[in-house]
Amino acid sequence: MDAIDLRAWHSAAAPKPQQKLAQYLYLFVAPSAAAGLGLFTSRPIRAGSSVLTVTDPDYLARAMSRREITRAGYSHADIFQVGKDLFIPPYGGPDDFTNHSCEPNCGLRVRPDGFSMIALYDIEANEELTYDYSTHQEHPDEDMACACGSRTCRGMVRSFSTLPAALRKRYLDLGIVADFAAAAVRHDAALALPF
Repeated sequence: MDAIDLRAWHSAAAPKPQQKLAQYLYLFVAPSAAAGLGLFTSRPIRAGSSVLTVTDPDYLARAMSRREITRAGYSHADIFQVGKDLFIPPYGGPDDFTNHSCEPNCGLRVRPDGFSMIALYDIEANEELTYDYSTHQEHPDEDMACACGSRTCRGMVRSFSTLPAALRKRYLDLGIVADFAAAAVRHDAALALPF
């Protein structure tokens, strides 16, 4: 067996395994009123706080085109859009159980090396953590029926560009929209300008 360089293992550049796992200690998967299982918090979380941060230099390494990922056997319920025509399969963590809501309590800020889930308002202990899937969706083949049950449920989860203008602006102002989805809206707005 090869020896492990403990100095490299404990370097500041690479988080210790216990640090990576510590952020999951207050998260749990349980039955969701909206859809099968969901991700919940066992402690209160303040608005603006990071609920969960995943950092992995290989986060986007498994990204595939929609054609490739569906050919690999994944459906739209399994995949997460990370580019104009780039999708990743489930990551393998409890965050894979995060459900959609048309009135989400969290938003995602995705980076090339992972993501941060941010609380949009104060979240109570034992509350389900949700985000609006439309903030990271800009593909016509990814529409799906919505079962979130919120009072403002849109009935369908569709591309970001299809959301009402006021909601798009709110999400953009919060910084929780994928770059490719925001770019599609900016492109459409530029085309609509009179010349």
